[in-house]
Amino acid sequence: MKVIVSLLLLAAFAPTLIPSQEQKRDGESQKDSAVPCPDTVAWAGKYVNYSYGFSVVIPKGLKGFWNSAVCVPGPDGCTCMSDHGRIIPLTAEPYEPDRHIEVYAGYAADLDEPTVKQEVDRRLKRIGKRSREGSLSVLKQSNITLAGLKSQRVVVRYYDNKLNQSMVEDFIEALRRGDVEYSLYLRTSDRAYEHDRKVFDSVIGTFTLRKLE
Repeated sequence: MKVIVSLLLLAAFAPTLIPSQEQKRDGESQKDSAVPCPDTVAWAGKYVNYSYGFSVVIPKGLKGFWNSAVCVPGPDGCTCMSDHGRIIPLTAEPYEPDRHIEVYAGYAADLDEPTVKQEVDRRLKRIGKRSREGSLSVLKQSNITLAGLKSQRVVVRYYDNKLNQSMVEDFIEALRRGDVEYSLYLRTSDRAYEHDRKVFDSVIGTFTLRKLE
């Protein structure tokens, strides 16, 4: 099992050449050398991730941005790490980095047999590291189904040490085939949560699985 996990980790982080070809950006098609690297453009409408087999629709009026390591442009196209998903800012430019929706997928390669509970616990641990001691509270935790996958949705409130304000994170963790992790989450201020939750729910409702490459 450890050998398989190591191979999956190498595959997830191996550079991929993305040639100059037709690509959809903000609803328009651009071809050949005019197409910039995907980490420099904004996506609108339906976004399809072929690396990890899923798609979502970016809500009207919002844009999705590259959610992976930066690409390196070259004469034959762009060399990029694996495409893990998109970040959707929920404010007008200049975007507030702490108010956004993130859609992320990758291999849960650091665990031999990961479970949804383990992925949830790891995210809660990361949130706890940036919260004021004793301020983290779980508002809701429930088992749900995401595109046919058994998942968990968790809503937490905490006081962020860096931002000096109360924040809410609403997230879903799911696993496919036992090794492909899907994370959808909303990070926003306590006061904006009720508004932003509706946008997050609309993204969740469009999440669809596709054939894995």
